[in-house]
Amino acid sequence: MKKHILIVALIALSFQSCKSEVSYDQLPQNVKKNFTANIPDAKDVKWEENADYYFAHFTENGEKGIALFYKADGNWVETEKALSLNDLTPLQKESLIKRGQIRQLKELKKNDSTDVIKVEVSK
Repeated sequence: MKKHILIVALIALSFQSCKSEVSYDQLPQNVKKNFTANIPDAKDVKWEENADYYFAHFTENGEKGIALFYKADGNWVETEKALSLNDLTPLQKESLIKRGQIRQLKELKKNDSTDVIKVEVSK
């Protein structure tokens, strides 16, 4: 289990390393098009890039999010958005509340159709 956590942490760090701001005008057309298609209601978008990816930090419906795109072809990789308890089903809410106080709730959608709800709770 600890190996999996370490691997995930290392992957997350590699996405964060050496990022620099980039303006909308500097983005490849495919990145612009795919971002608009995936997140049409995004506001306050700020772009960053590293050697491999473009990152869009945005707000959608009052919630903060981040989207990740491949640099070479502009294909969407994943989007992470903050969630509220109101975004969950009654059964999901009940299950989470039993586990403790919810500190952070996020939804991670990936291009392989994987949807994950990430939850941080404190007891």
